[in-house]
Amino acid sequence: MADNSTLSNIADSLKDQLSDKLAPKKLLSERNLKKKRGAFLTCLLAGLLLMLLAMGAAIAYNATRADLFKAGMDRYVVGQGVLSQRDSDAFVYDTLDYLTGVKTLWEPAVTVAGIRVGVPEAFKAHMATVKGWVESAAAVLLGGAAIALLLLGRSLVGAKGSKQNPFSLSGYYLGAGVPLALALGLGLWGYFGFDTMWAAVHTLLIPDGIFPAGEAIMQLFPVEVFGGYLQPVALTFALCAGIVLVLPLLLWPLSKLLTSRFGKGSGASRRQTSAKTAAKKAPAKRTAAKKTTRGAAD
Repeated sequence: MADNSTLSNIADSLKDQLSDKLAPKKLLSERNLKKKRGAFLTCLLAGLLLMLLAMGAAIAYNATRADLFKAGMDRYVVGQGVLSQRDSDAFVYDTLDYLTGVKTLWEPAVTVAGIRVGVPEAFKAHMATVKGWVESAAAVLLGGAAIALLLLGRSLVGAKGSKQNPFSLSGYYLGAGVPLALALGLGLWGYFGFDTMWAAVHTLLIPDGIFPAGEAIMQLFPVEVFGGYLQPVALTFALCAGIVLVLPLLLWPLSKLLTSRFGKGSGASRRQTSAKTAAKKAPAKRTAAKKTTRGAAD
């Protein structure tokens, strides 16, 4: 019953917002335009940022999972006879320890076809770039979450007695919908052509990670290994995105509650209060004037 009531309230709020858009006098009033624009833009930025954080969290969480890296290496490197199981396992954990900051140097000792493979300096520089991305992910996600919370907090408390909820559902869902559409597009691209998507990502974001496929070090990083991350990232993102999309079910009634308790008085109520105060002061002024007149007559 509570869920049905919440959904009904949200539907009513959407109807109110649409009716405001269809009422020219309300829509074109300068005060209403400023108020609606402010709430809309605040919620739009909050929804946009939260969905981007969902994408970032899904990638960051899965990027350092040893089980995914090991499964890919076992299938596409050990399975192809490039490395022994022992060397492959050592390579997996050495690489992840370096990327996560446990080790400061990345110098894996691997032997391919009986030949010791040295890591080119250019590839070490690329891994240092990836290490920087991995190590900064937590700070970026926490900072983004703090900004999103500030934006949401600003949009939760409105004016007491106002029929309009200060939380803009249309702004929130529009903001969240943009990165969601982008993520869906990237997911479909990766599903039907992961090789081209992976190359495009490197070209745009980490161009120093493009190396000839014939280099010995690239035998340890076949693209199929990274293709195995697509499904786990998609599932994690779907969970995070679902939370972002369901969040207004909690925020909408919370906004009502906070507004009723901590919201500032509306402009109309303030004017009424001022009028009552002025009305109370008027008799006192008249009495003082009469006393002054009597005193002058005496």
